[in-house]
Amino acid sequence: MSSVLDEALAFTLGNEGGYVNHPADPGGATNFGIIQKNLTKWNAAHPELGFPPSVRDLTMDQARTIYRTEYWRWDAIADPAIAIKLFDIGVNCGTGTSIRLLQRAVNLLVNPPIDTDGKLGPGTLGAANAQAPEALMQALCRIQKEHYQSLVASDPSQSVFLKGWLNRAARIPEVVHGV
Repeated sequence: MSSVLDEALAFTLGNEGGYVNHPADPGGATNFGIIQKNLTKWNAAHPELGFPPSVRDLTMDQARTIYRTEYWRWDAIADPAIAIKLFDIGVNCGTGTSIRLLQRAVNLLVNPPIDTDGKLGPGTLGAANAQAPEALMQALCRIQKEHYQSLVASDPSQSVFLKGWLNRAARIPEVVHGV
């Protein structure tokens, strides 16, 4: 039996791949979705772990350790597929953005709307968990797509990433039974 986090890691690593250093990527060098800036910050906080100084040399197991500690926020999300999707968005866009996108997705389904403050509090969790998972997933995919389109609209140099981002937004996690 695997955990939801293990499923989320497999889903996200399938989206992220290995080392890249695309000149248009404002995050710079990235390996397994971990940017150099975040690895440097991690190493400063955890020198005892002896992770490499360069993201190029990061192993998948080291990336998993960083993800477990720094990116997983989703234990209170009732539906495993929603939790996995939110984790993936957080890796790609930042955890604060993933929370705001969740709030915006919920607001497509509820009235009155909840605050879109980027905080994963009881109001957000309650509203998210009260939604039919299929409806919330569709709303989340839509909001994620709109987010990527707005990034390109505000910075056309990011259009080189749009096709991949839109594919990522459309991708729905398939949860293995028994999670």
